[in-house]
Amino acid sequence: MKTYLALAAAALLAMGGTAAAKTKTSVISLDGHCDVITLNVDKSLVTGAGDPNCATEYGAGMIGKVKGFGKSIVAGVQTPNAPGAQFVLQISYPLVTGGGWNLYITTDGVSIQQIESGTYTVEGSAARGVKGTTSVFTRQH
Repeated sequence: MKTYLALAAAALLAMGGTAAAKTKTSVISLDGHCDVITLNVDKSLVTGAGDPNCATEYGAGMIGKVKGFGKSIVAGVQTPNAPGAQFVLQISYPLVTGGGWNLYITTDGVSIQQIESGTYTVEGSAARGVKGTTSVFTRQH
């Protein structure tokens, strides 16, 4: 068993260079907020981090079809600005300016509630949504 684990670990390390080459990086901003999020998409896996000038959120998730939302990125998000809270962010996919997002929160792991929704702008596109001064992840809930 240890041999198989060692071989698997070696294979993953050897693939590190090729896996990074397949990652697509996109930057989106949540319209009406200061949140600018860099998303790294590798097949159906997604990681992301916010611009520290606004909020220091980070998270990971997957792309898939979600009943009621269609194809989406769904990710768990953490931020030191909201200790004791776990956020779930749903972003419509593929990423296009004007796409929608929904943010949910749980503080007990039992109940979850939607706290905000809106549209996003893909950075570098011609159109741009209104930029806000507060982060969606630091609002009082």
